[in-house]
Amino acid sequence: MTVRIGYRREADTAVVPHARTSLRPHFPLALATWAAGACLFLCLAVTIVTTALSWPDDDLPPSVTADQQARTQLAATQVSRALDGGVSDLTAVAAAIEALADTGTPDRLLARLVSTRPRYLGAAYLAPTGEVRAHAGARVEVTAAATAVVVRARHVFVSVPVTGARAGVLVAELSQDAVTTPLSMAGPGESHLFDAGGRGVDTDATTAPIPATRPGHAVRDVAGRSTVVTWAPVPGQAGLVVVTSRPEPPRAAQSHELLLFGVLIATLTAVVFGWLYASVVGPLSALARSADRLARGDTGDPVIVRRYDQLGLIARDVERVRRHLLRRN
Repeated sequence: MTVRIGYRREADTAVVPHARTSLRPHFPLALATWAAGACLFLCLAVTIVTTALSWPDDDLPPSVTADQQARTQLAATQVSRALDGGVSDLTAVAAAIEALADTGTPDRLLARLVSTRPRYLGAAYLAPTGEVRAHAGARVEVTAAATAVVVRARHVFVSVPVTGARAGVLVAELSQDAVTTPLSMAGPGESHLFDAGGRGVDTDATTAPIPATRPGHAVRDVAGRSTVVTWAPVPGQAGLVVVTSRPEPPRAAQSHELLLFGVLIATLTAVVFGWLYASVVGPLSALARSADRLARGDTGDPVIVRRYDQLGLIARDVERVRRHLLRRN
């Protein structure tokens, strides 16, 4: 009996050195992944904070002008659609006048147009000589119209020719709402419609002539304050341009927001990755070290179990194995 026990102990002592020499150091993948993720987010936070602290004072952020330029172009497109809609309405009325020979047709059609379309202040059917053949609504102060859209001071007119035996011109004046409503698409700031001479169509204000052939932007001093001015031509309407002025956002506020964003990322990184280390990476590394000591024959240090999740179950099993080996020895 004693011999057999001694033989087992000798076998055990013979196996342990063999196991110690055959074990290879494991690669801590969980710890490496955790460290790489933490470093990545911290580097991002440092980059944002560095950018905020080194924010230039003489350059306007491209995002500000790009956003305002896009809004101004959208407003110009909406103005063009409103004017084109007026031309389309008058074209339909002109076709009906040409097709119907009843002398009362122009009056009825113009009255219906003004009553059902609130964007028109008045409409008139003019003879080639300028004589008024029919009218509805407010008096139209245009005797002839060489183009489809006519702008005079703060009045906007649309006109179409009437051909055939009842040749003449249909002219309608648009209300201010028909012009100012599309300008609201430009968003914050003030938006106005100007003609080629810099005269306001929807306002009494005037401005320096602006290139109406292409969109653009500039930073100008308006009432002692730096203002971003963007403009965009109205498609299909030569000389009309939408101009939007918006106070330039303070550089200090922009850099402050960027700085707060970087600090927020750094704080969230510390909280999230700290929690991951305390709840997953740290206990897993400790469990791996305990299992490694046990595999090398070191059963002196107990495996401490302080949790009741999957890692806790594994730790209790490792502690059970350690106690079993102690009893065998």
